[in-house]
Amino acid sequence: MKTKTFYAIFFLIIMYSCSNDTNVPSAEPISDLTLDNLVDLNSNIPHDFYNDLIFTNENTAYAISRLGKIIKTTDSGTTWNSLNSTVSFYLKKIQFVNPNVGYVIGGDDTGSYLLKTTNAGQSWIVINLNSIEKGFPTGIFFKNENQGFITGNKLFIKTTDGGQNWTNVQSNSTENFNDVKFKNNSFGIATTDKSNYYKTTNGGTSWQSIELTKQNNLSQIYFVSDKSFIKTGNKLVDIDNNNIITLPNPVNKLQFLNTSKCIGIGQHYETGFFPYGDITLTNDNWATFLQKSYQFSSEVSDFTAIAKINNHKTMIIGTGQLYSKIKIITY
Repeated sequence: MKTKTFYAIFFLIIMYSCSNDTNVPSAEPISDLTLDNLVDLNSNIPHDFYNDLIFTNENTAYAISRLGKIIKTTDSGTTWNSLNSTVSFYLKKIQFVNPNVGYVIGGDDTGSYLLKTTNAGQSWIVINLNSIEKGFPTGIFFKNENQGFITGNKLFIKTTDGGQNWTNVQSNSTENFNDVKFKNNSFGIATTDKSNYYKTTNGGTSWQSIELTKQNNLSQIYFVSDKSFIKTGNKLVDIDNNNIITLPNPVNKLQFLNTSKCIGIGQHYETGFFPYGDITLTNDNWATFLQKSYQFSSEVSDFTAIAKINNHKTMIIGTGQLYSKIKIITY
C-alpha cells in the first residue's frame, strides 16, 4: 500500500512540474540541431502577429495575438480554430496549469487584464487587474490553479484564489517589472527594467533585490537544468556565477532544449525598409550558431512565438506581409 501511495504521489509531482514550467528541458538525449531539419507545416493558421504559444499535450496548443485573438489546435498545428476571447486588445503571454485551466495577460489604454479559462478555452472570463499603469502586463506565472504572479509597469502582484483577488508583492513600488518565473515550488525570480532582479526562496512569501553589475533592462528568465539565466539585450547572464553569454543580435526569444542546445527566434534589418525573420540554432550554448533568414516580401518578417511539441520537436510561428507561417524543427 505504501509503495502504491509513493508512486501515485511521484506521478502527480511529475505532472505538476510538466504543466508549470516549459523552460526546464528534458534530460533525454537529443540530436544536434540542424537547419536541414527545419521545415514548413501546411496549416490554416489565421494571418496575425502571435506573441506566445503553448502546448498542453502533443496535439493541443494555443496561440495568442496582438489583436486579441486566441486560437487552438488539436492536431499538432495543421488545423486552427479561433476561440471567443471576448477582447480585441494586445495579448502578451499565455500559460496553462493543466489541460483545462489557462491564463492570458493583455491590455490597452483602458487597463491591464487577465483572461482565464477553466474549460480548455471554450469560454474566457476577463479580470481587470486595476493597475496603476495602463497597458499589457509583461510577465505571468501560476504555480497552480490558485497561486499566481503577474508583473508589468509599476506592477508586481499575486493571487491565492485563481485571479479573483490580487495583492501587491512590492508595496508602493515604482519599479517596472518584466518577467516572473518559478523553477520549483520555492525558488522564483522577477526581473526589472533596471539592473536588479528579485529572488524568492520561500515560494513568493518574501523577495530579495539582487544587483547585476554592469547590466541593465533585465528581461526574460530561463531555467535550464541546474542553471538560471536572465536575458538582457543580446546577452544571457548565468546568475549563479555571473557568466555572460553573447547572443546573435536578432535573437529575441529562446527555447532551451538542454544546457547546450537552444533555438532562438527574432528578426533583423538589412538595406531597405523591410525586416527579415530569423531562426538561429546552437549546439554549444551560443559559442557557435547556425542561422536561417526569411525575406519579408515572400516569407516572414518576424518570428514571435515558439514552444516545444515534445522532447524531439518544436514549433515556431512567424508572420509576413500576407500570411502567418509555421515552422517545425525536429532533433
